[in-house]
Amino acid sequence: LASASGSFAGPFLQASSTEDQLAKEKDTNPKVVTMKTDAGGGLTNKNGVVTIQADGAYFLMAAAQVGCGTLPPSPCGNVAGSVRLWLRVNGKDVVNSNTEQVIPDASFTAVLVSQGVHLLKKDDRIEAVYSGSAPGLGLIVKKPEGEPVVPSIIFSAFKVH
Repeated sequence: LASASGSFAGPFLQASSTEDQLAKEKDTNPKVVTMKTDAGGGLTNKNGVVTIQADGAYFLMAAAQVGCGTLPPSPCGNVAGSVRLWLRVNGKDVVNSNTEQVIPDASFTAVLVSQGVHLLKKDDRIEAVYSGSAPGLGLIVKKPEGEPVVPSIIFSAFKVH
């Protein structure tokens, strides 16, 4: 997002999380995805709440590694279920942004993506939200030896020019 001269081209954010984010026992209600900023300018991120600094059209993409948490204490064992991921603007669910992945067993993982282009205004707040249908299901991290970490979420946002 920089020009040939290296100057800043416009507002953008790249964020991720290296922590499992799982549905808890007795609480499978939707949760805001937490994440930390990897790079950016012109947008702010406070633990998963992204704030727009300038009016415009923005491309937003949340990509989550989903499955059954493997770090103790993972309660899902042999439980099958599903994980959903969608976007919110100013605390309201974005219409037609929900996505779903069925998790048939504890060894299964997949990448679930929710994306879109949205007209946003200064101070609008964006959140990625997930739910797991059973305890232990959700966004998971993988740490393969000799390779980069597979984050539980990768979030990208930029203003369309």
